[in-house]
Amino acid sequence: MVWDYYTIATSSMEPTILTGETVRTYNLPGIRKIRPNDIIIFYKPVGHKKDEVYCKRTLGCPGDRIGAVDGHYWNDRVLRPIGVVEEQEKLRWMFEGFFRLSDSYVIFPFSNTDWNIKNWGPVVVPAKGWTVTLDSITRELYRTVIELETGEPLKDCLMEYTFKGDYYYAVGDNAMSSFDSRYWGFIPEDFIIGIVGGKRFRNK
Repeated sequence: MVWDYYTIATSSMEPTILTGETVRTYNLPGIRKIRPNDIIIFYKPVGHKKDEVYCKRTLGCPGDRIGAVDGHYWNDRVLRPIGVVEEQEKLRWMFEGFFRLSDSYVIFPFSNTDWNIKNWGPVVVPAKGWTVTLDSITRELYRTVIELETGEPLKDCLMEYTFKGDYYYAVGDNAMSSFDSRYWGFIPEDFIIGIVGGKRFRNK
């Protein structure tokens, strides 16, 4: 087993992981699959360049149906809460209009003005071999993934698409202040470095 170490530079995983803490990650290909609620280290998929590393909590794995209601995350394959419930409660009690009026809380896909970080979904996380029917919502939701896999702009005449790879959806435990999949979408499987586990270290 190979262990790697990463220092967390932002507050997006607080209170679980504090800014400046160093975490240890491991990867067990073929033995241990990523599960909802796992904390993972991965390359940020925006631009699909492996040049910036993020740490977030897995909300959805390939084929999972996920979303948020009144600030609380859900995954229809998981009965237990995902993430830090106390942080999600802060979203629950915020005035709905605040999220609709502030551009900072308009989430992916941006064409769907009914979604914000308090209420969004349902979303199905792309899985290898899954075929999606493309409409006004799903076309924008899966555009970046389809264009990544095909290497060309998504054509308006395309009515369905079968995914070639597996993807994940990850969010920060600091639900009010985390730049995560809610803003940039899905994480390709080969962008994931490992799962956070074992000891954490506070830098002096």
